[in-house]
Amino acid sequence: MIDFDSEHWATALQAGLGARVWRSPSDHGGLMACFRAGPFKVAYPDFVIGSSCLNDAALAAYCDGARRLGADLIRLQSPASVEDRRVYARHPLGSIAIASLQDWSERGWEKARRAANRQSRSKLQIRAGRPGDGAHLHRLYLSTLHRHSGVARYSREYFEAIAPHAALVAVLDDEICGFVCTGFQGSRACYMHGAHLPQARSHYPSDQLFLSMLRTARDAGLRSFDFLPSPRGQDSLAAYKRAWGGSDIGLVVSDLALNPVRARGFSWALRLSNGLAGLRRRGA
Repeated sequence: MIDFDSEHWATALQAGLGARVWRSPSDHGGLMACFRAGPFKVAYPDFVIGSSCLNDAALAAYCDGARRLGADLIRLQSPASVEDRRVYARHPLGSIAIASLQDWSERGWEKARRAANRQSRSKLQIRAGRPGDGAHLHRLYLSTLHRHSGVARYSREYFEAIAPHAALVAVLDDEICGFVCTGFQGSRACYMHGAHLPQARSHYPSDQLFLSMLRTARDAGLRSFDFLPSPRGQDSLAAYKRAWGGSDIGLVVSDLALNPVRARGFSWALRLSNGLAGLRRRGA
């Protein structure tokens, strides 16, 4: 698991995604990434896990950092919407999480129990990611996006940066056939990415990886595990996360304008982009 407050994560954001990174000099607020989206600059505090608590001090720190990065707006991901006069849009996404990971047991969930029973006779080897795995992970990521008509947002360089720190991989006949990436901040862990080869489906790589992922996070003493929102239209993925013990929780993205005119321009451009992406998916 990769620590979202670590230099490894900062490097992945900078070298892999071209982000500018700001780290709060105080206890209020954590690492924030600022991305360029066309002509706009958008800041994401605590990317990708979101903020568990956005009090006034943390919000003030993030606003100060975002201005230093030249951001037009901040996208604040938290359990509830942010009440601030500068927030001009709210996007209720919801998520699925295991709220009490230390009480979670694979024996209590049929999906996990079957995966554990299957593990002893599986031909798969589950191991930690290594330097050099990133290109394989990126190819699996792209192939999964292609099957679901998704848009690639993460580069090969990004996966190369996080593979040794965030990944668990499934190996079959000396070939990587699946992976998951996870991260944590404080006592909270989250699922980041995952994919598998359809040809290996009969060996249940996703089940074996999810089981290892949850065991690793629990054994590390982390208190909760957030599967994060599923892409629209992938109801089966949301059901899969619930089958591992996840329950629906609140998650809202609040858009806070630092430059109101440019922030609203970004929102218009994002709606247009999402609308065109939806048309492409329906035409695929």
